[in-house]
Amino acid sequence: MRRATRQIAVVVTLATVGLAALAVARSETPRIPEALVNAPERILTRWVPPTPPPRLETVNDSEREAWHQLGQQVSGRLVWSSNRDGNHELYLVDLATGEERRLTNHPHVDFFSRFSPDGQSISFLRSQRPWVSFRDESAWDLYVMNADGTHVRRLVTGAYHPTWLPDGTGIVYVYENQIFRFDLASGQATVAHDGLDQPTRGKVYEPEQSADGLIAITLRNVPQETVGVLDLTAGQYIPISSQRGCQITWFPGRRQVVWIDSGGHGGTHVMTATFERGGVQAETLIDLPGRYSHEYFPRVTLDGEWLVWGAAAEGHEHDRADYELFAWRIGRPVETTIRLTHSPANDQWPDLWVTS
Repeated sequence: MRRATRQIAVVVTLATVGLAALAVARSETPRIPEALVNAPERILTRWVPPTPPPRLETVNDSEREAWHQLGQQVSGRLVWSSNRDGNHELYLVDLATGEERRLTNHPHVDFFSRFSPDGQSISFLRSQRPWVSFRDESAWDLYVMNADGTHVRRLVTGAYHPTWLPDGTGIVYVYENQIFRFDLASGQATVAHDGLDQPTRGKVYEPEQSADGLIAITLRNVPQETVGVLDLTAGQYIPISSQRGCQITWFPGRRQVVWIDSGGHGGTHVMTATFERGGVQAETLIDLPGRYSHEYFPRVTLDGEWLVWGAAAEGHEHDRADYELFAWRIGRPVETTIRLTHSPANDQWPDLWVTS
């Protein structure tokens, strides 16, 4: 009875929020807050797992051709998460051979895979239950495995958005609004910063440390919710965007960041900014024309030459919309962008490790 009551409550809530969002969308309000427009989809995601795509062949000819095209320009490996086989697992493509393989096979959700700087290991998140929405950052564990999918081991119980330190000696992650550094040699985690402390005094997400110790973050629950850079030595937080950006990441070896901002052809675009003592200079890095222009999941290769990301033609939720993956040699004409996946599945959070 309680379960049925909860289900009814969820349905009623979804219907109410959906009608409210539709009413606002049809009003003459000049700008509709993204959070309100996407509210029904976000609530659904919290409670209901995404419907797996129709069972098709795991790899199709369009994908094989795309991986071959990318492999003609760069050597390396591509890893990402997809529910193309029913559940979100990790997949890897060797660009030298075009061979694709599934790295994980687990009833829980596997996502947010990242190559170590030397390309020998992959960190990723695994949900603590069979279904956890990516919006629930409290129910994930940090795992590391060899790049070929062997020797899977859990490093941390309770972690979110883990990123490697530039020297490969550890991993930065967030847990209960604290930024931790996990040292691989000692197996110990230490608190680098509490989000409620100065200079942030808010909710911190998506930490990633640069080679000179700066930490890029997304900051929420403050008057200016945006992305920025945290300088713990100087006790300073530097906002990067005037928009409500997210998913910030570094250009390796540079004082330059990449993130997702609202706007652009499909409601979002990939931004970049360099910052020095003279201030911050931000500009659009890429904004795809055409249908697939709702961009997310940006990642710059270690050599700073390539950007990989995902983009959807419609829908927003990161774990259920039909995101496809793309690769682009930075600075080339946008027409040279390579679409890497061609599947009705949810393909997201790519990482590309290059050898040349």
